[in-house]
Amino acid sequence: MGAEPAMLREQLRARAEPLVAMVLAHPFWAGLCDGTLPPEVLWHFAEQDARYTVPAYARALARTAAAADRDEHGALLAGAANATFESLTRMSRELAELSGRFEGLEPAAGISPLTLAHTSFMTAVSTTSFGAGIGGLLPMTWFHQKVCLDLKERHVPGGRYSEWIDQYCPEDGFHGYVETYLGMIDDFGRRAPDAELTVLADSFLHGARYELAFCEAAWRLQSWAEPYRQSGDPALPRDSTKGSK
Repeated sequence: MGAEPAMLREQLRARAEPLVAMVLAHPFWAGLCDGTLPPEVLWHFAEQDARYTVPAYARALARTAAAADRDEHGALLAGAANATFESLTRMSRELAELSGRFEGLEPAAGISPLTLAHTSFMTAVSTTSFGAGIGGLLPMTWFHQKVCLDLKERHVPGGRYSEWIDQYCPEDGFHGYVETYLGMIDDFGRRAPDAELTVLADSFLHGARYELAFCEAAWRLQSWAEPYRQSGDPALPRDSTKGSK
């Protein structure tokens, strides 16, 4: 038997609250608000997001849309996928602008370990089932909304990163989209069997953990570990899949 009507989002909210609090309290977002965040940390976040995470998210939305059993749900996710794909050109332009504002910001050699894990997760949930897809992808939308609301409240107007925050936090139609997505979650909760609801909830929790891990990886400038090499060994060729600090 499925969850009670209009209650699934509340169950997910309760499970996510500790992670939401940890995300909002993370020094990455605090430093972004008050301008103390090192530019290279923001660059790591923005570059991995624009070049790898968001394109993977768009594809995952499209795959999940194709698995929808209701036309209105498929239309919602397909529209979101289209809008996300269309945003990539703007994000690429914003990335170039960020690079031009601060000296010493260089493109990474490739995807970081955490970003590879996160994008692989999005591919996995979107090819497992509709429930896994909408659960696993929900944090990309819901946590983004919560972070943006917090940024708008806490950031210093005219501060070092005010312009980037304005770009990062959408306004036109975004909050309505989040509410419609949550309505889809509730509708699914009323109809789906318990086993599929468990898959959705577990996927949601994993996706939520990746939201915290993503800002932590940027904060630590995460890159691939260098291979161990003893003195006198020949230099190893650089792996094009490595990230760089």
